[in-house]
Amino acid sequence: MPTKDICGDVILVRVMVNDQLNNLFQLITACTSRPVWLVGGAVRELLTGHQPVDLDLAIDGSGLALAQALADAGQGTFVLLDRERDTGRVVLPDSIVIDCARLRATDIVSDLYLRDFTVNALALPLDAARWGDWSALLDPLDGQADLAARRLRPCTPTSLRDDPLRVIRAGRFRATHQLIPVPELVTPAREVVPLLSAIAVERIRDELLKLCDGLAAAAGLRFLDQVGALTAIFPELEAARTCDQPHVHFLPVLAHMLETVAALDWLIDNGEPPVAVQTHPHLERILPFADQYQALLHQRRGNVRRAALLKLAALLHDNAKPQTKVSHPDGTVTFYGHQGLGAERVLIIAQRLRLSRADTAYLACIVREHMRPGQMRSGGQLTERGIARFFRDTGDVGPDILLHELADHLATRGPWLDPVAWREHLHWVAMMLDHYWNAPTPPPPPLLRGDTLMAALGIKPGPEVGRLLRLIHEAQLAGEIHSPEEAIALARTLQTTDHG
Repeated sequence: MPTKDICGDVILVRVMVNDQLNNLFQLITACTSRPVWLVGGAVRELLTGHQPVDLDLAIDGSGLALAQALADAGQGTFVLLDRERDTGRVVLPDSIVIDCARLRATDIVSDLYLRDFTVNALALPLDAARWGDWSALLDPLDGQADLAARRLRPCTPTSLRDDPLRVIRAGRFRATHQLIPVPELVTPAREVVPLLSAIAVERIRDELLKLCDGLAAAAGLRFLDQVGALTAIFPELEAARTCDQPHVHFLPVLAHMLETVAALDWLIDNGEPPVAVQTHPHLERILPFADQYQALLHQRRGNVRRAALLKLAALLHDNAKPQTKVSHPDGTVTFYGHQGLGAERVLIIAQRLRLSRADTAYLACIVREHMRPGQMRSGGQLTERGIARFFRDTGDVGPDILLHELADHLATRGPWLDPVAWREHLHWVAMMLDHYWNAPTPPPPPLLRGDTLMAALGIKPGPEVGRLLRLIHEAQLAGEIHSPEEAIALARTLQTTDHG
C-alpha cells in the first residue's frame, strides 16, 4: 500500500512499483551480481506517486556491461553514451529507456554528492525498490524536504560548474516540476553561462526541448533569461529585450514572446496563467475542437510532445521585429516583413541546434505565417476561398498556427484584454477549424489538367499555368465552380483581370 507524508507544499506518496517495473527489476537483478541502485528521477517519481517511464541505474561495476546485458536479455537496443564514464543506455521494445552508469565515487553516498540537484541525489537499492522498502532510501542531502517544499537546490557549491548544462536543466525542472530555484543558485548560474559554449549543442537542444515540454515552460525560460542563458543560446533575441511596441501591446518584444509561451502553457496544459488570465481569472479556456487538439499536440516528436515545438516557435515568433522596426513621423510604429525575415532567422537557429528537417520546417512555418490569421480576422467576413488558401499553404501546421494566434492575442493585450472579444476570437478560430477537421476527405480531384487549360486558353507552359490552376482549385474547394466548363470560364476571367 502507498504511504503518505505531508511536508511543505507536496504530499509524498511512496508507491509500490507496478508489475511491469517489478518484472523489469527482476530482469536487471538477473543480469548482474553487482549492487545496483535506482537513482535520480525514477526515485523522485515513485516518491510523488508516479510510476517512472525511464530509469537511471547506478552500479558498483560496469555500466556498459550492465546495459549490454540488459539489451541482450530484454531484446533491446544498446547505446554507448560515455565510454570514459562507463555509461550505457538500453532501449527496450516497449520504449522504456534505462541508463546504466558506474559509480562516479567510491560509494553510492559519495556518488550522490556529485549529482546536479538535491531532488536527484536520491537512491534506493534495487531490491528495496521492488518491495517498496522505503526505509532503505538514501537521501544524504535532504532531497525529499526540497521536493516537498518545491525547492531546487544544487548538491554542492560547484555543482553547476562541474557541468554547465545544469543551468538549463534548472530551467527545465522549473518548467516540468514547478521547482523554484533557490536564490543562492542564481549567481553561480550566471557565472557559468559563458561555459555553455563548450557544451555539445545536442545536449543543450535536448534540455531546451524538455523544458518547452513542461506545463510551466515560460517560467523555465524566464529563469534562463534571468541568469543570461536564454540569449546565450539565442543571441538573436537580445535586441528584442528593449524593443518597444505600439500601444496595442503591453510588453516589449522579448517579454511579449515569453508571455506568448505562458499563454500556450495555460491553453494547452492549464499551466501557470499569463497576465490576461491573472486579470480575468474566469476567462474561458476550453479550446474549440479540444479533443483534436489534445491528440495533435501530444504527438511525439522524438522525446517531446509536438506542444514543445509550438512553445519554442512562440519564443521565436517575433525575433526579427527589432530589425524591421520603423518609427513614422505620425508616431506609429511598423514591423513590415518581420515574419518573413524571422522565418529565415529561425532556419539558421534550427540548423545551429541541429534540429531535424521536419522540426525546422514546422518552426519556420509558424513564424512565417503567424500574422496571417490576424490579418484574415481583421479583414472581416471569412470566405471559403480564403480558408482553403490558408490551409493549403500551412498544411497540417494550420491548427498550430491558429492556436499560436490565440496565445499571441492573450500576450498582446494582457491586462487590457476584453473578455467579450476573447469569446468572439475563440468562435472565429472554431469556424476556421471546422473547415479543417470537418472538411470532406479526400478533397475532390481538380476539374482541369494543365494541358487542357493550355489548349483552351492557347497559352504555353509556364508559371501562369500553375497560378491559374491553383486559383481554379481554390474556387472549386470554395464551392464556387463545379465543372470543367466553369473552370475554363473562370480562368479566362482571371487571365483578363490580372493580365489584360
